[in-house]
Amino acid sequence: SDRFSPAHGINDELKKDFIDTLRYGKRVYDKAMESHEMEGFLKVISGEYLPARLAGDMIRNPEVLPSGYNMYQFDPRMVPSRTAADRGAKISENTIEEYKLQFGKYPRSIAIILWGLETSRTQGETVGQILNYLGVRVASRKNVFQPQYEIIPYEELKRPRIDVVVNMCGFFRDMFPNLIDDLNRIFKMVADLEEPEEVNFFKADTKRIFQKLLQEGYSRDEAEELSTARLFGPAESKYGTGISKLIETKNWTDEKQIGQKYIESLKYVYSKNCRGKSAPELFNIHLQAVDIVSQIRSSHEYEVTDLDHYYEYFGGLSKSVEMVKGKKAVVYITDTTGEMLETETVDKSIDRGVRTRLLNPKWIDGMLEHKYHGVQKISKRFENILGLAATTNKVENWIFGSLLHTYVSDEDMKKRMKENNRWAYLSMIETLLESSKRGYWKAEENEIKELERAYLEVEGDIEDRS
Repeated sequence: SDRFSPAHGINDELKKDFIDTLRYGKRVYDKAMESHEMEGFLKVISGEYLPARLAGDMIRNPEVLPSGYNMYQFDPRMVPSRTAADRGAKISENTIEEYKLQFGKYPRSIAIILWGLETSRTQGETVGQILNYLGVRVASRKNVFQPQYEIIPYEELKRPRIDVVVNMCGFFRDMFPNLIDDLNRIFKMVADLEEPEEVNFFKADTKRIFQKLLQEGYSRDEAEELSTARLFGPAESKYGTGISKLIETKNWTDEKQIGQKYIESLKYVYSKNCRGKSAPELFNIHLQAVDIVSQIRSSHEYEVTDLDHYYEYFGGLSKSVEMVKGKKAVVYITDTTGEMLETETVDKSIDRGVRTRLLNPKWIDGMLEHKYHGVQKISKRFENILGLAATTNKVENWIFGSLLHTYVSDEDMKKRMKENNRWAYLSMIETLLESSKRGYWKAEENEIKELERAYLEVEGDIEDRS
């Protein structure tokens, strides 16, 4: 390296970086060793004013230290942070490279999930991901509260600008109105670049959509605005997709109903002058172009098998793309819980969630320490597995068989489950039977008979205690 050689030692630039890093580490260490908890507590009980400071993950943002103040969870004006933008850029490059390795070409359009609490937790990693797909970066801030964005020149980017369609939840819409405005300005900026369409997929798709909207009778101004719109979410004052309710109630017969439910719930466009306008045709145009569905996992607390929000959003989006396009999109999950960012296919994420949770004896023992709620939470994860199977078709057959052998075939485990919560245990058996009935699990005849016997046994126990 030019910055270091055995003969000449460390040059001035590298020496300055070392000193700055050590000073920063010392400052963070001092803050971590300092605590204002008791001082703050005494102020509060004395009726004095206690200032508020930003809260959050001290690893991601050491500036939240020292503790001992009133807290606010996030400041939307500070998103995306410089670190989040950099990490988001790495996520996007990982995703593009993963796709290129698998298919030998660049993706044309990527569908991205924006969650409010996740954006707050990471300070905007997903926003950074969106920016980098478009070839945009955070340049500077006029002041601490207003980020400025700049186009990355094609000569520096060295790849096409990828089109995006962004699906946001209701909480993101409510928590980050400033980012909705910023993203819409950025979309227009990228569409107006003087670049060939073969290196600017966003511009090429915008031009195609503009002509299509004109043909459908939109005014020129409406068509121009909607052609650059890429943000879709629930209607104003609405939340969620409704998919988890379909899975919970078993109120569906065909996977297309799941995709249709997603489109019905998130077909509302958010552009410069439209806030929650129903635009199913425009949403379908974007879904038809999607090659990748991208989601990040940013919390150690939850694997993709632990929350129904995962399957209802990236699963529902994946199913809607398949329904509209007639072809499955690739689903990539990026784990951002550690320093290293790991992007993997959804089947690997599901596999890890099953092995570290549902098939992990220590995890099971820990859950069963909680009377009633332990089996209830395990049952919910069985339901999530079915939801993932229905929306992604990526739950492998061995998983269902392993759940059977772990929770039903083992007589001691069966006894423990019934003692903890026999009603939730019955629901787990029902979910396995439903998984087989719907074709997600190619169960052997003896496995089905074992499940049916267990079902009758548990049902009988419930009736005896009624």
